[in-house]
Amino acid sequence: MKKGLRIILKSLLILVALPIIYLVLAIIGSLIPVNSNLKPTESYTEIYLYKQDMHTDILLPVNSKIISWDTIFKPVHTLSQPQNPKFIGFGWGDLQFYRNTPQWEDLKADVAFKTLFLKSQSALHTRFYEKAPVSENLVKISVNEKQYSKLKDYILETLSEKNSEEVQPIPDLHYYRNDAFYSARTSFSLFKTCNTWANTALKSSGLKACLWTPFPQGIFLHY
Repeated sequence: MKKGLRIILKSLLILVALPIIYLVLAIIGSLIPVNSNLKPTESYTEIYLYKQDMHTDILLPVNSKIISWDTIFKPVHTLSQPQNPKFIGFGWGDLQFYRNTPQWEDLKADVAFKTLFLKSQSALHTRFYEKAPVSENLVKISVNEKQYSKLKDYILETLSEKNSEEVQPIPDLHYYRNDAFYSARTSFSLFKTCNTWANTALKSSGLKACLWTPFPQGIFLHY
């Protein structure tokens, strides 16, 4: 009886300790800066970080001499088919989570469990904007040509191999009239979230970021 009780207590302690350890790691990773000592360089263009609830999107100009995003992620893939969008937003996440959770209040326990602990298909989410949104959760960043080129490469490398030639959207999946979803590489997990993806995009492009974060607060702490 006592042995069984000890096992139960140890199990409960482990269950309580794991989330605490995860949060501590997230705090430590968020506080460690990466690319914090950047030297001023000539600005090539401006991009935006956009926090929406617990998710971070990266907004980029649709057209530049480096890339015209609308030749890859085409406006005809959306429901509204915008004619002259100025910005395109990029986010990454679990495909089934996107399908089943258009709003955070729609989140179900079984969907959350599968997303965090089981290997599954991920998706790149794009959304066109006629102008940059007006929001207190929007941060403008000036980037040089090399940084923008690296950011471009990171986003394109997110696409799954079957989209390596002509990018095709995931059918019948939209949150808005100006958005689309595309099959992507790797799988969502506790240690690779939508915010981890965005933070790694900044980090690998030579922009300010943190060492690791599963939450948007870790990214915006450095901006």
